Amino acid sequence: MKQMKMPTLPDKIRRLRKRAWPTALVIAIAVAGTLAACTSAVKVDLPAPRVLPSAFEQVPAASGAQTDLAHWWRDWQDPELSRYVNEALQANTELGVAQARVREARSLAAVVDSARYPMLSAQAGAEHGFGNLRDPTEVPDGSPDLDGYAGGVTSVWEVDIFGRRASDSAAASALADMALEKLRGACIAIAADVAQNYLAARGLQRRLLLLDRSLNTLHDMQRYAEARFRTGQAVRYDVQRVTEQIAAREAERPVLVSEIDVRRRRLAVLAGKAAQQATPLDAPGTSRVPDVPTGELPSTVLERRPDVRATAASVHAQAARLGSAEAQLLPRFYLTFVGLDGHLRLDGLPGLSGSGGLIGVGADLPIFNAGRIRSNIAANDAGLQAALGEYDGSILRALEEVDSSYGARHGLDMRIERLDATRLTAGRNVEDVRQLYEGGQLTMRDVLDARLDALQREDELIQAQTAQALATVRLYLALGGGWSIAETTVPAGGVNRGLLQ
Repeated sequence: MKQMKMPTLPDKIRRLRKRAWPTALVIAIAVAGTLAACTSAVKVDLPAPRVLPSAFEQVPAASGAQTDLAHWWRDWQDPELSRYVNEALQANTELGVAQARVREARSLAAVVDSARYPMLSAQAGAEHGFGNLRDPTEVPDGSPDLDGYAGGVTSVWEVDIFGRRASDSAAASALADMALEKLRGACIAIAADVAQNYLAARGLQRRLLLLDRSLNTLHDMQRYAEARFRTGQAVRYDVQRVTEQIAAREAERPVLVSEIDVRRRRLAVLAGKAAQQATPLDAPGTSRVPDVPTGELPSTVLERRPDVRATAASVHAQAARLGSAEAQLLPRFYLTFVGLDGHLRLDGLPGLSGSGGLIGVGADLPIFNAGRIRSNIAANDAGLQAALGEYDGSILRALEEVDSSYGARHGLDMRIERLDATRLTAGRNVEDVRQLYEGGQLTMRDVLDARLDALQREDELIQAQTAQALATVRLYLALGGGWSIAETTVPAGGVNRGLLQ
């Protein structure tokens, strides 16, 4: 019976090592990943937040159902307005750019965050050689082949003990948040732009219809003046004055038509279409302006406004950059792992194989860099101060815009109330003058003058109503309405940091 060869002690050691280095690699990667996930960014102290007023001056107290600020254009109860806004939010080119910026920032944040974790790479190779041995003394005649392979893995990791990499990741994540807030800001700006152009076009259409009514009245007056002139009851001046009024009013028509076309083309461009693809607007319906939102508080408005949220994210990004710059003064530590395995075979000779591994630890301490690190810290500190100033300025602008917008809307409400009363009075005057004319106490000219005056009061009311509608849109814009978290894409891995606390 053939006797089995017992493995020697070196053989056992080699086998244990061969099985041990993959296990060690897995354990090292798991530990490194856990440590990387637990490392926090460098803490940077921020100044105390500005003390906000407890309430606005012009905002009415809460009453009744609250307005859906995320879809404020629905409050007009105008299907055409909602359709134009929805089309723009789906196809606007600026929104497409903003969405791409969010995806870009998200990807860059993932790239930066990956530096916190171990990098693992694998290498492999194989060789085949051949030759012709001439008259060897120990090896039989022939042409032996040489075969070999080798493979291994390498892992390198910077142990982020002092949080430099975590700070870089936090800065990139905050920049992704800022890109998202800019997308939300673009949403509310585009919705407001659509509404302003649509409502302005509707106001111009109503004024154009009113202009036609005024021209009809003036033509009646012209015929009346010409008839009196032919009978010798009026002078030529009476006819010429009416003709002049007609020419002046007719000159207003091209301007109104061109302004309507400008708004119509703008609506097409906002919806991602060419201006030449703009469609005609339907006939205007009844003008309706919703009531103003009530019960708004400074804290809720600032939390809602994307521009304030974006500047807050910028502060977090700059603070994280400063923390990363300060961490560069501290030493860096590295872990390195290399595992190799290979085999070599030559025909006619015993094969050779082996495996091995290497674990290394390194450190890097900055000693002299000509002030580069200190200058970088100073630059990032200045960037943080600038970001804080922008954040503070965005708060002040938001608080100002809300009260100013409410005040403008209130002033127009009062103006419309008085203009409407004036319009009703002018309408009653037309009826009174007509009755006096039928009683023989006044002339037809008096009736037509009263009618023109009533039309003028109505035109003033339409202009005020259009201004009221546009002021309402600006109010919703000041409140930060026009977006919701459910309808905006949050970058994966991003953190909603909110406002400075």
